[in-house]
Amino acid sequence: MTKLKTWHDNWNDAIRDILFPDAALKELMLIPVANLNNIKMFIERYFIEDVLPDELITDENVRVLCYETEGAKFGNPNVLKKYLEFDIFVRNAVLYTATTDRLQRRDKLIFKRIRELLTGCSHVCNLRFQYEDDYHLGTKTVGFRRYHAVFSYKQTI
Repeated sequence: MTKLKTWHDNWNDAIRDILFPDAALKELMLIPVANLNNIKMFIERYFIEDVLPDELITDENVRVLCYETEGAKFGNPNVLKKYLEFDIFVRNAVLYTATTDRLQRRDKLIFKRIRELLTGCSHVCNLRFQYEDDYHLGTKTVGFRRYHAVFSYKQTI
């Protein structure tokens, strides 16, 4: 039997219907007013689905990379545990300017908002994400900090 809606279709729905419309997330990501309602601009410049983009976008203050990685098989050979990972890049100049509390980092606030959006309900666009871990990673992009977050999900074959 052919699947009518794939995991990727559901993930596109999550981007379109959950992440993109969220004003708090876009505010934290410092998306200019002119680009607030342009989903194509959102996925090309601010929320990029790619593990290693060809070109680093250093003219944006915030950039989120999103990608899938392999997990493990469960007892059932038709069910896989996979990972959805995020790399949140924030320019040093705006790292501590998200709130009046100058100890709150913008990258961690973006992660927190993404976590709320993806795990706040039992299912988001027919997907069920589990929080796995979050931590700092190094970056070779001068003037930026990188924060990494990992979520897991089950995928049937």
